[in-house]
Amino acid sequence: MAEVNMPRLSDTMQEGTITRWLKKPGDQVKKGDVVAEVETDKANMEVEAYDNGILEQILVQEGETVPIGQVIALIGDGSGAKKATAPAAASAPAAQAPVKQTTAASNSAAASPPQVSSVAAERNGAGAGAVKSSPLARRMAEEHGIDLSQVKGSGPGGRIVRDDIEDLLDQRTTAPAPVAQATAIPAPVAAAPVAVESDDEVINLSSMQKTIARRLTESKQSVPHFYISNEIDMTEALAMRIKLNAGLADEGVKISVNDLVIKACAKALEKFPEVNGAYRDGQFILHKRVNIGVAVDVPAGLLVPVLRDVNTKSLSTIAREAKAIIAKAQSGKIAPADLDGGTFSISNLGMMDVTQFVAVINPPQAAILAVAATKKTFVPDSNGQPVLRDIMHVTLSADHRILYGATVARFLKEVKRQLENVYLLIS
Repeated sequence: MAEVNMPRLSDTMQEGTITRWLKKPGDQVKKGDVVAEVETDKANMEVEAYDNGILEQILVQEGETVPIGQVIALIGDGSGAKKATAPAAASAPAAQAPVKQTTAASNSAAASPPQVSSVAAERNGAGAGAVKSSPLARRMAEEHGIDLSQVKGSGPGGRIVRDDIEDLLDQRTTAPAPVAQATAIPAPVAAAPVAVESDDEVINLSSMQKTIARRLTESKQSVPHFYISNEIDMTEALAMRIKLNAGLADEGVKISVNDLVIKACAKALEKFPEVNGAYRDGQFILHKRVNIGVAVDVPAGLLVPVLRDVNTKSLSTIAREAKAIIAKAQSGKIAPADLDGGTFSISNLGMMDVTQFVAVINPPQAAILAVAATKKTFVPDSNGQPVLRDIMHVTLSADHRILYGATVARFLKEVKRQLENVYLLIS
């Protein structure tokens, strides 16, 4: 009998949650069939089987979270399907059935699976007494001297998972230091818990939402943001966009305003490579490739898929690739490889009629551009007479550890120059 293990679906993945089984015990499984959907810290992923056989046992139920490498199902010849009463086979494990994902990241899946005979113990945390906890949570608790019996689990059935340990460690970090001697200063009053009324709905965050919350919190707490804004006259750019789309209609390509902004930023990043950099451990990393992430609103939160080597591509190519990767993100088919490697990001809320906003930097990147709606605005012409123009407000959020006001202002001025002299974008 072959084992199906929780695969490593991204470089940062430590555990995954089974969101849905697409096969049930007794079902025929063919190579390439999607057997389950797994939620990671980045996205929902499909897991495919490499081998043919019968799905005999499902060891991890929907909603349960387990670390990478843990056995989640067993595939065999069908003889054990009716005997599937225990969560794991008692005999010695057979050869592992490799599982692949629908992304290039499958090549990085490398984790030693636990023995089949210990699957039940690993799932229920039997190694930690009566406390139900994931192996990762137990390991973290041991490293930090945490008594698991004092931790309230948020996983299925009260199971303690990684997020519970991280929350406790965060509380330790923010707790006030003990006073060396008695003083008249009153003890700090703890923040009142959020009141929950009987008709309130309490919704547990998904792994992706928890990751977003953690990363944005880290960004605002550890990255010194500063902001530079500008107004861009998009009148000529919008006129050229109409002409380009008319010419590309037969090819099924439609260039968006965001595609124009992406191209303008790519050309500006070539001229100001500092903005295409990152801060890491006291070092300034200057990226040679221009890989621009595009913030996409999805039901589960926010994803930032990456368009690669944008500075080398035409507007029509950018439009095709952006449309395809945004569709993948919105349909839940995005791959971790599509989210990695960004060197700069753009967040565009113009389609929602937003007039101005600032965005939070996506670490380890050094900057993100917030793009608002284009508005008809009267501005003075060269003779001081009011004329109606299409004006777009943009704001760049930058990391002050490695970027400074003058550099960012010059970068933003170059983006403005590209969009206001729009034929530069196709030169």
